[in-house]
Amino acid sequence: MIFEGFWAGFDPLRILLSLVTLVLFFLLLPKLMIYTSLAKMKRSLLKMQNYAKDSEELFLKAVMARPTKAIKESLIPMKNLVIVPPTDLDPYGIIQKLEHLLDGSETKIKNYIEKIAPKKSKDEKANLAMAFKGVYGAHQLYVIMRHFTKLIEKTNNYQLGAAIQMFLPMYEEVSKSQKDATVAFVKALPIGDSIGPFVAASFISKKPKEVAEDIILSTEKVGGKKLLVLKSNGPGSRLGKYGDAVKKLIKTEKIEEIITVDAGLRFEGEETGTVVEGIGVLMGGPGVEKYKIEQAATEAKVPLEGFIVKMSAPQASEAMSKKVYEGGKKAVKSVEKQIKESEAKTILLIGVGNTVGVGNIKKELGSVPKKLVEYWKENKKESTSYVGLMKAFPLGGG
Repeated sequence: MIFEGFWAGFDPLRILLSLVTLVLFFLLLPKLMIYTSLAKMKRSLLKMQNYAKDSEELFLKAVMARPTKAIKESLIPMKNLVIVPPTDLDPYGIIQKLEHLLDGSETKIKNYIEKIAPKKSKDEKANLAMAFKGVYGAHQLYVIMRHFTKLIEKTNNYQLGAAIQMFLPMYEEVSKSQKDATVAFVKALPIGDSIGPFVAASFISKKPKEVAEDIILSTEKVGGKKLLVLKSNGPGSRLGKYGDAVKKLIKTEKIEEIITVDAGLRFEGEETGTVVEGIGVLMGGPGVEKYKIEQAATEAKVPLEGFIVKMSAPQASEAMSKKVYEGGKKAVKSVEKQIKESEAKTILLIGVGNTVGVGNIKKELGSVPKKLVEYWKENKKESTSYVGLMKAFPLGGG
């Protein structure tokens, strides 16, 4: 009687169907995951291919209205250039090795621009050199994504597909920002990263002099203090050797305080253009110039102050938004206040960043909003920055 009751609710067909469904689920799930991952990756790959293609076309048209076959072919080896970082097995001297590598890559790019656009002005050549970096970045990102897509297709590795899928929005965002940067450089538009040089130029009243590679200096009086102002030589697209300039000035001037101003990555929820105060050398990039400034300041025991104008990663490389521009004007007031309240008699102000579209003197800054007014009319809505997610991790962003 007990066994009869037990078997009364037993349906062999239902159990068999359940087992078959379960087996099929586990067999088909990996294939389904690979299919969905590849579908998303191919959509991203197409977008990134278009960004790379658009960047190349913009660059080539900036070189020549109707690019010749020879110029087009010359771009192929350059955009596939391999840059190998120095070994860190022996960390001693790694900064000098990195600087040597960076200088070599800059020289190669400058020589390439000189070869394909010899009749352009110095500023135009500088803009083309930086535009090429946008082309290079967009192309390299496309190549990387193509590699992973082909690899997953060949290996059917759904774990790798799931992992890469997590980073797709970030890859797309960076790729698009490289294309937008190329647009800004070929049009000589100030970008978000130009906000440091913009702030520095706001304090320069007379023609400055060059004190290091692509770095200019002006000596001013602000709030009864002696103010030494450093920025990249504009309005061409330049960065320059800030560290070398600071090293020279610390030896010749009694600098009692250093103030740096730069663009900084914002968190989601923070307002673009917000100005925040900081301690240390507020500077991004590969770290060579930052290291030199820190070393010189430490040896001379000079306090390091600074201000950051907050923006998303894409905003730093695309044409300067109105909020970033207004943030720059706020930063000027913050620097003025810092100078007046400081007990230091001689202060060094460094406007960090790419000075594309930004002149060297205050009276030249009126052209900045004029260049950007058409861009501002587009009234672009701010979107979530996936690169900003890296700020959530230690050492993830600055």
